Formats: sequence, structure tokens, C-alpha cells
Amino acid sequence: MSGLATRAWNLLTGAATANSAPMPVAYSDERSAELPAEVRSLENPAVPLSQMTSWGDLTGHVSGGSHAGVTVTPESAMRVSAVYASINRIASTVAMLPIGVYKETKYGRDLDKKDPLQQLFVHGLDELMNRFDFMYILVATCLARGNAYAWIERDPYMKPLQVRFLEPGDCQPIYVNMGRQRYLYYNVFGEIVDKRDIIHIRCLGTNGIEGKSPIELFANGIGLSLAAEEFGARFFGQGAGGMGVLETGKVFKEQTTVDRLRKQFAERQTGLQNAHRPLILEDGMTYKSVTIPPNHAQFIETRNFQVEDIARMYGVPQHKIGKLDRSTNNNIEHQNKEFITDTILPWTERIRQEFEGKLIAELDKETKEVVFDFDFLLRGDATAEAAQTQALFNTGSITQNEIRYRNNLNRLPGLDDTFVQMNMQRVLPGSHMGAPDPSASPETTPSAADKTRPAADTKPAADA
Repeated sequence: MSGLATRAWNLLTGAATANSAPMPVAYSDERSAELPAEVRSLENPAVPLSQMTSWGDLTGHVSGGSHAGVTVTPESAMRVSAVYASINRIASTVAMLPIGVYKETKYGRDLDKKDPLQQLFVHGLDELMNRFDFMYILVATCLARGNAYAWIERDPYMKPLQVRFLEPGDCQPIYVNMGRQRYLYYNVFGEIVDKRDIIHIRCLGTNGIEGKSPIELFANGIGLSLAAEEFGARFFGQGAGGMGVLETGKVFKEQTTVDRLRKQFAERQTGLQNAHRPLILEDGMTYKSVTIPPNHAQFIETRNFQVEDIARMYGVPQHKIGKLDRSTNNNIEHQNKEFITDTILPWTERIRQEFEGKLIAELDKETKEVVFDFDFLLRGDATAEAAQTQALFNTGSITQNEIRYRNNLNRLPGLDDTFVQMNMQRVLPGSHMGAPDPSASPETTPSAADKTRPAADTKPAADA
């Protein structure tokens, strides 16, 4: 048995060998390295073995029950259109943002095309997928499962070779609290990996180590959506007739007769193929419906509210997932900007800090940074964009070639200078607008006294 497996077995059974000290357990409140009183799973240390209610608690797989009677998992939740649309919208928006490694220069910052991380951005972080797919699955997994992991593989010089995406079930954090000393490791396929080699993106959590799945936290709301969808499907699948009872004054002494009547009624009256077929009863039987009509159960209102509730859960404007009944042309633009600043920006900041902290060399962290480009997302309509570009150009903030680059046009020679609106005067390096040209000689630059003194060849006017 391997060392890790032996220590895991000792932990679960409470046994200890002479050569192995008790292993500190994740999320223990104990202030020592001794084995805590309660034993916790290595796969999901947050839940004591004595309190586990499902196999998902032991394996770390996200699942949750709901009062609607539907078990909610990330897989079943993705069948709710609002959940799928919200996750897809956030993940695809983050994935399509341009990202690069920039290095500080004398005049600002430039894209560092030679940085190993920048090479991964260009050629793909994971060898099995391109950059877009990697960022998409990273964010989507975190939104569905609460945590997303990626394993950094390095060369002998500690330069990143690739960032390998991991399923949440293949990677579990191990937190060791020894009082003043705290350690964080990750169990990846049975191998202990240092935290510096794991990219960990997490949702909102309460312990600072792992995030909680929104689907698990809001299992009741998502379960209600699943139940309402199943109710509607079954209602129409049974011919929109609903449930009812057959009443008769006779007493059936044999159960086989009751079973025969029930079977015949179901075969002839339920299902879409039997919808609106005339009901023929025997022996004076009558049919009485006991189903609550969908309008009385507020079926449509429930489904509409669940769309709003799920959009609120993920911080997505409703028009982004196809619900336009309360959107207008005036407020959609503001909602788009709020979506970027309130939803997308926090996700990119999580990713940026993880990439900078674990994928940029220690010696370069003072001069290099990972930057997401939000420029194309923040652009307005064509008129507003043209006005902004004109204002930037007139103040000498951008060049003509930079304008061409923003509009996917090739650069042209001679268009890399900046201008200001003073008869389109060229801005000289190190000079101030309106100041005399420093290259001009003193003789050619008139002084203030010269401006008031009459010219030498000027003769006084003759008296009339």
C-alpha cells in the first residue's frame, strides 16, 4: 500500500503506526498536529463521516435535495434553460476577452510576446484545447460546481509548459492548520501537489479554501424549475387531461377487476395519441377530475419567476438569457455595462490574480502583469464610438495607427505621431503645448522687449 493510501487508511480507522505520526486533517479546528476527535473524509473533509447523508458527501460531488421532490445536481440543473443560459453567458463572455502578459517599459507597458505565459495564451494553455475552450470550461465548471482546478506542469527551470484542466472530483484541497503555521496542498490523482502548482478558481465560500456551488445552495429554486418543467411535460404527455377518479355504486370484490379497469382507462385515455378521445364508461361509472388546473397552480407565473430567480443567482441581466418583457432600448445599454462591471469583472479578477501569482516568475512579478482587454465590450454605438475616438485623437492620446488597429486595419507608415487641436501642431517629446521650439536659435526668437520696440527700418510718418 502506498504512503498516501496508508496514511488515509490510518486516518479513517484511527490507527497509527510506529513510524507515522498522526496526520493533520483538513478543516480541523484543533490547534495542533494531533488527530482530531472526529474523523473526516479525505475526499471531502468539510463533512464528518458521522454526518454524511449521501455518497456525494464522501466523493465531493455536488448534489442537493429540494422540497420539490427533485434531486438537483449540476447535470440535472443544466437541463433548466435559465441555468444553462446564465452559465453559458458568463463563461463565453470571459473566454472571448483578449488576455495577455504586459511588461512595464519607459513609456508605459507593452505586450511581452516572449513570456512563457504569453506563449501559452497564444498556443493554448492546455494541450487538449485552445485558450477559449480552456477559459470557458474553467469558468463554467466553477459556476456549476463551486470550484475549478488546473494543474501547472513546469520544465526544470520552473517555466510553465501547460496548464492542465482538472475535473473537480480529481482534485481536493488539503488544509493543515497547526496554529501559527498553516499549509495548503492538493490531492491530485493520489499525488500531493503544492498550492503553487494548482490554479484554483472558487465561488463564494465560508472557509477561504473551497467555494460553494450555487446549484447546491439554491437547490430548492432550481428544483422547483425542474419540477414545474416535469409537471408541464407530464400534463401534456397525458393528453392534458390530468388526474381523475372513476366513481360507481358497485362494489368490486376482486382486485383483478379494479386493476383491469385502471389499465384499460390508462391505455385509452392517457397520452398524446389519446387526447380528446371520447370517454366511454361501463356499469354506470362516472369520471371526476381531481387535478388542479395549471392556471390555478400558477404554472406560467412560477416558471417566469424561476427565470428571474436564477438570473439573480448568477448576476445576469434577464435580457442576456432571453427574457425581454421588462427590457427597453434605454435600459439595456446600462444593464450591459452593469453586467460587465458587476459580474464579468470579478471573474476576470479572480483568474488574473491566480495567473499572476502562479504563472509569472517571481523575479518578473514587479514588472509584468496579466491584463484582460475590455475595450470591445465597453464600446457604445457607432456614433458614440466615433465621437470618443475623435476626442482621444484631438487631445494627442492616440495615433492614427492606433485608431486603425482598433478597427482591424493595417498600420501605415507615417501615422504614428500624435497631434493636438492647435492648428494640428505636432507634439514634440518633452515639450509643452504653446512653448517655443527649443531648436530655434535665440536670434530668431523675439523677446518681449523686442515685440514692443519699433522695427529699425521703420520711419516716422511725415506730418500732413
